[in-house]
Amino acid sequence: MEKVIKEVMGGVFWENGRILVMRRAPFMSCPGSWEFPGGKLEAGETPEQCLARELREELRIEAKIGEYLAENSHDYDFGVVHLSVYRVLSWKGEIALTVHDDMRWVPVQELAELPGLLPADVPVARALEKKLGATSKK
Repeated sequence: MEKVIKEVMGGVFWENGRILVMRRAPFMSCPGSWEFPGGKLEAGETPEQCLARELREELRIEAKIGEYLAENSHDYDFGVVHLSVYRVLSWKGEIALTVHDDMRWVPVQELAELPGLLPADVPVARALEKKLGATSKK
């Protein structure tokens, strides 16, 4: 039987050499795991529209979505997650945790080694370190 592919968009909040990650709450799948904020692409949405909607729903902010940064596919028991991440250029509002129970700003050089980072997110974190890491050394 062929596994379902879930198209997921993630937001990269990039400030002072650090990236924002969120911890999945106990009621979510993979509870306690860390991830980029975002969610599943719905029919008729562009990746940028999806990410803006998900950040509005999950974090209660209005975000301006920038360029595509990286992607990765990972095969989980329930199906394949294809994660694409985009830079969050700016946002309005105070971040509120609605489906996560914690958030953390992690230095880009440490992100791929963060205990509990979801498997689909690890290769993306490594790509971001190569892409954004040079700018954090200034």
